[in-house]
Amino acid sequence: MRHPFSIRAELEIQKSGECFLTPRRVDLLRKIKSTGSILAASKEIRMSYQQAWSFVEQMNRLSPLPVVTRKRGGTNGGGADLTPFGANLIERYEKLQALHNEYIQKTGEAMLFCFL
Repeated sequence: MRHPFSIRAELEIQKSGECFLTPRRVDLLRKIKSTGSILAASKEIRMSYQQAWSFVEQMNRLSPLPVVTRKRGGTNGGGADLTPFGANLIERYEKLQALHNEYIQKTGEAMLFCFL
């Protein structure tokens, strides 16, 4: 029997009460890594450039090391690079997300017995 109730929770990492990482921000970082551009990354995930740039600035400000670096425009235009620290953040977040998902699933299964 499929149960009509479920538990949903999103993993958000904060620093001093400010949002640092969320699934959406990690997705933005992945796209910056693959495209080499904040603008291209924002378009791929259907986010405004202004919001993407704001997220990048906030993550860089809260982080002990830069997460994304900018390349100034030239003949080929500018761009952005994910730093090694940023790449490491993605890996660590994904591991934490897997643990979080497992916990939510187990908690959900246990809680659903309350509704039988």
